[in-house]
Amino acid sequence: MNPMAASIPALSIAPQPAALLNLRRPGPGYRLAFLSIPVFLKRLLTISIDATYRTAPPYAFTPPDFREPFLGPDELAVLNGFKALKKQVEWMAGRYAAKALAANFLKHQPPPVQTRVAYRQKGAPFFSDDPTLCLSITHSGDFAVAGMGLTPSCALGVDLEQIRPESRATLLRTAFSPREVQALASLDDAALFRHWTAKEAYLKYIGMGFHESLKRVEILNDTIFHDGLPVPSLSLSSHLPYPGYAFAMVF
Repeated sequence: MNPMAASIPALSIAPQPAALLNLRRPGPGYRLAFLSIPVFLKRLLTISIDATYRTAPPYAFTPPDFREPFLGPDELAVLNGFKALKKQVEWMAGRYAAKALAANFLKHQPPPVQTRVAYRQKGAPFFSDDPTLCLSITHSGDFAVAGMGLTPSCALGVDLEQIRPESRATLLRTAFSPREVQALASLDDAALFRHWTAKEAYLKYIGMGFHESLKRVEILNDTIFHDGLPVPSLSLSSHLPYPGYAFAMVF
């Protein structure tokens, strides 16, 4: 049997798509928030935004557009600086999920409208009030996810991707090493995207994101390799949280 076929263990959480937020505890010291973007748009905004937002021009948001204030004036300025409504929606959803984690699991937090998420030099997010805690944010299609460590010793990276079979050939060519391509060639699209999200989650774990080549990271036989060397002391969990979506967490 191909050793890659069942190499990534499943993370046993099952968020419900109808809910705005699903808060989960994937392991000691870690918390996740799964957010439904369509529900977010319906419940949090006073304006109507339908599925055509993915190809729409940007919108100039103001405080009355939100039923629940969670963005400060400086964040509204950032939001309104994006050049497409799709980017605005994804940024809002990820920011809301991250602030929900802080509000629910961190002590002595200011209200969400005062909580700030900043970014390190290579793009890794963190809470301005406690930069020692790790934070990871991802979004794809109809969902956004934020992951957080509760202590400075906890580190994680999360990635969510919508499974798009039409992207299979491009992914195999651009995201995987020759050894991985050989192992993945016979697997279905869901397995392929689970491996892709695992690689992306690892790059977020090390704080590199798009600043490191995916082909320098390999996942073979339950082991993460970076530049050909195994990376010790890491856990990798992956599952299909919703139909048509793959999710991975490296911690």
